[in-house]
Amino acid sequence: MLWRRSSGRAVAPLPSLAAWPTLSEVIPDVFKPGSGAFPPALTGREREQAVLMRSLANLSAGEAPPHDIVLTGPRGNGKTVLLHWFERACRDAGGVDVERIAPSEVRTGEALVGRLLPPTGIRKLLPARLSVGVTGVGRAEWPASGPSERSLTKGLVARCRRRPLVVLVDEAHTLDLDVGRLLLNASQSVRADAPFLLILAGTPGLAEHLGAMNASFWDRLDDGCLGIGRLSGTAARAALAEPLAAHDVTIDAEALAEVVEESQHYPYFIQIWGRALWRQRTTTGATHLTAVHSSAARRDVVARVADYYEVRYLELDRSGRLAVAEHVAARARCCPTLSYEELKAAVAQGLAPDPPRQAVHEALADLQRLGFVWRPPGQAPPARYEPGIPSLMDHVLGHASPSPGSGVPAAAGVRDG
Repeated sequence: MLWRRSSGRAVAPLPSLAAWPTLSEVIPDVFKPGSGAFPPALTGREREQAVLMRSLANLSAGEAPPHDIVLTGPRGNGKTVLLHWFERACRDAGGVDVERIAPSEVRTGEALVGRLLPPTGIRKLLPARLSVGVTGVGRAEWPASGPSERSLTKGLVARCRRRPLVVLVDEAHTLDLDVGRLLLNASQSVRADAPFLLILAGTPGLAEHLGAMNASFWDRLDDGCLGIGRLSGTAARAALAEPLAAHDVTIDAEALAEVVEESQHYPYFIQIWGRALWRQRTTTGATHLTAVHSSAARRDVVARVADYYEVRYLELDRSGRLAVAEHVAARARCCPTLSYEELKAAVAQGLAPDPPRQAVHEALADLQRLGFVWRPPGQAPPARYEPGIPSLMDHVLGHASPSPGSGVPAAAGVRDG
């Protein structure tokens, strides 16, 4: 028996190390909620996968796809998972190179060139100016304007003619504007001459961010603009039931229906529920899960979801958009989806009286960048905006302390998850 000490005296025994299970006795989790963690069953993304695979077929045939691809949607819906899935598909197909780029790694055009061009290509782009350091060692420098689009295009065409290339950029809504403009323009030019594909993934603020790059052709993507939102009810059920069945575990239809409803078809919450149910299976030894198990699992799920919402709430507060978010949430309580004009009116109510138009647009852009609201692409007109993360709006209203005349009603009936 081991003892803990506090201020020099023993206060309580710790279990013997022998009491802990060995590594071979630990049963790994089947469901893995996390940032970009690959789910045990990728369900409900058949349309998006078909678009990606058609592009891969183009590349494998030595042809450029007709357009870039943009994945946009609130966090936790699986954009990064789709990037991982497509990267695997490219590597399994063979004959196609994949470069995964994080915006933090390419803050300058020089850094972008360094990532995309092999040494032979980089040498072709060496600057005409050469300076000499204090050690006497030659040091190449780019001109003040940085690498040119023409030079990057030329190098990429040479590379892609040898072997098709896919460039994946996650969190693209944080991409430096000048770097993004260079990359988008180069992509358009390269695809005219060689098999090249650019895929950008980001929050609903990505559309406005790309527009700020002044590369106006980005939005003519046809079916290449993919909104990654919540799953259908069928896909949500499959995402839970299929991994369990693969391990010879079944679940009552009623319990499954209740869990799916409480997950709100949100992929991240589905994984949280799956992990909690799986741990009920490993703890109890049950191979058939019932409402008793889902009820026991709910305690952990509620805690995890509450933590997740609180992080998002504090993010809104730090951004200075909490008051705006409260008014939008109050409006969305009456109408689950909002028109653009209705959304602007709710945003304006959260700002100072008679806010200038630009202030309203900036606040709305921030809410989209944070994934609080979004407009799923591909809608038949009139387009509607909807909450980005299920029940987050209820969580925000649950924090609100209405003051007289604020127009923000007290939250009622806020769901735990």
